[in-house]
Amino acid sequence: RISWNSPGYPSRHELLESKKAMDTMSEVKAKSETKAAPAKRYPGKPLQVIAVKETGADKKGREVSVNEESLKEIINNLRKTGCKKMSIVSLVGAMRTGKSFMLDLFLRYLTEPEENVAKDPEAIFNGPNLKHEQDSQFYFRAGAERTTVGIWIYSTPFVRTIKGTKVAVILMDTQGLFDPHAPPEVNNAIFGLSVLLSSYQILNVSKQIQQNTLSELDLFIQFAHRAMEVWKMDDVKTGEKGDDLGSHKFQYLQFLIRDWGHYKKTATVEENIESSKNVLDNALNTTYNDKGKADRIKGSFDNMSVFCLPHPGFAAEEEEWQGEFSDLRPIFRKMTGAYLRKVFDETLVVKRDVVTGKDLEPDTLGYQILSFTDVFREGKLPKSMDFFSAMKKANLLEAKAKALKSYKKLMDTEAGPGATYIKEKQLKKLEDQAIAEAEKKFKSIAAFGEDERKEAWSDIVVQMQEEFKRYKDANKNRIDKILSGFTTLALCALVAFILDMASDYTCDWWLDACVAGSRLAKYFYTIVACVIGYKTFMLYNEEGQMVMLKALGGLWAETVKEGTEIYEQVVLFFSNFRLDECRESVLFLIP
Repeated sequence: RISWNSPGYPSRHELLESKKAMDTMSEVKAKSETKAAPAKRYPGKPLQVIAVKETGADKKGREVSVNEESLKEIINNLRKTGCKKMSIVSLVGAMRTGKSFMLDLFLRYLTEPEENVAKDPEAIFNGPNLKHEQDSQFYFRAGAERTTVGIWIYSTPFVRTIKGTKVAVILMDTQGLFDPHAPPEVNNAIFGLSVLLSSYQILNVSKQIQQNTLSELDLFIQFAHRAMEVWKMDDVKTGEKGDDLGSHKFQYLQFLIRDWGHYKKTATVEENIESSKNVLDNALNTTYNDKGKADRIKGSFDNMSVFCLPHPGFAAEEEEWQGEFSDLRPIFRKMTGAYLRKVFDETLVVKRDVVTGKDLEPDTLGYQILSFTDVFREGKLPKSMDFFSAMKKANLLEAKAKALKSYKKLMDTEAGPGATYIKEKQLKKLEDQAIAEAEKKFKSIAAFGEDERKEAWSDIVVQMQEEFKRYKDANKNRIDKILSGFTTLALCALVAFILDMASDYTCDWWLDACVAGSRLAKYFYTIVACVIGYKTFMLYNEEGQMVMLKALGGLWAETVKEGTEIYEQVVLFFSNFRLDECRESVLFLIP
């Protein structure tokens, strides 16, 4: 036999100390490796939600479609924020005018700690360059090649506060307007979708506001107004009061003029902003051949503004530029910091439903993207009636979804997962209340023709009937759990009964303490039996014999199950106790 104290062999104490030292070294190494890993700045990545695909043998056709997997991920991330409101900031403009570069700066501002940018908006230019975590950004790149096709949305929303309310901010990037690879109809369609979906629409233009940009904007505004007129006519046909077109204005339009060359280096931010405040008014001045364009644009948005940014520096235009902030001109950094503060801390607006005028919710956004994209699928502006049909579809889908959600929410309070059995009459009463709430919710959202609403409500009723069958079946399956609340009492009463019976033959005839304990046990299990008997009697009167028998069977099964679990735990405890005793004895014998 080899002893722990034999020559050449370490003692048990030495082995334990060596193991502790090795564990300590492993922990230190793991911590150092963890500290060495750079922190990830960006929480998500851009996802293509709306794609523009080439069709036909000659590749001249275009088809606009939705990537539903990406859309689902974005909607789920919106729900995770817990925000009931959102703001959608969209940047659209001509090809290679720095849209994606600007959106990457948006990302830096939104991921920078708020206390840092509150002190100094230029804090976003500290730290790694734009090449850092490039896959998590909108992919800026110098040169003439396009990098964005369709509409991309950042996967993770950013929570900001607007007028004291937490709001989820979504960033959206679009294919550049006037892209030589795409026909004009596609540009119009993308532009139209962007204005429809956003609450804060930024038009990215170079050096000045061009008339062709205003014409594109006016084209879509005229189209949208025609769609609203169709809506109004439909309301008149159904005998309902039509809404004013003014109540369907778009929300915020901002012209972001890039490479502005009229700022003074020595001027303050406020002085530079003041010097450019008349740019928008000058661009929208009515001319002899205006044909009402300027007035239509000004009357179609709740708010309009302009902001001018100077040229970032010629290094940023070079093919090899790596996104180093030190290459950017100081005046560009200064004005960009002020611009980002203005957008995200001063003028951000909550997204409003273009159909109902109420604040848009995450689920509704998904319905609208699917419906609006469907009518733009051919890559051009659809007819007003087609767009009106899309608005109807989105509105009714939202109304149906929220009505069903309201129904399930109320039903779940008493008959959902984790609930106990409730009486048939009580379940039916609960269903009537849930249907009334669902109908109220549906009517508050559905905004289109009487026939469409009747048809949609009929579909909802059918779905609610199917849901009620599932609730009813689940409730029946809970019958054997009706008396489960008495399981522990029943088990204790059963043990007391067995001990009372055993004491009659073991100690009652010679020990007074045993007689007293037996009397207490009898009182206990008699009271428990009376309580369970009364509950069973009431159950028989209200629900019938079958329910009563099934509930008693369930109580017996639960009692046996709980008793078996306790017995196994006791056996395991004593088994481990004996094993510990044996182990101590063996260790005591080892020299």
